[in-house]
Amino acid sequence: MITGIQQIHVQVENIERAIDFYQNTLGLTLVMSFPDQSMAFFDCGGTRLYLGKNPEYDSKAFIYYRSDNLEADVQNLKAKQVFIVKEPIMIHKTDQSESWLCAFKDSEGNILHLMQDKSI
Repeated sequence: MITGIQQIHVQVENIERAIDFYQNTLGLTLVMSFPDQSMAFFDCGGTRLYLGKNPEYDSKAFIYYRSDNLEADVQNLKAKQVFIVKEPIMIHKTDQSESWLCAFKDSEGNILHLMQDKSI
């Protein structure tokens, strides 16, 4: 039985640049890194994010990060010169909540997302 996400892998070209982006721009906690092996691991609220350069695989991942203040997080990304692919938009609405989404690029050109569910 699947009970959650344990680890997500994101393909990177430059591990030092990627570590800097995920640690200093996004503010994620670096758990361990092995730059000589092009590997780094971050904690994302209990889910492990694995950054690596693995020529065996040619895939990239979409990651949707949860935000508790999407507008502030987007302004913070813009202040750090992060390329915003899609400004925040409402993608779903119910009588109780709205789901908002923003897309941006990391240092390696991967598309990442921020999502927030807002009570109304």
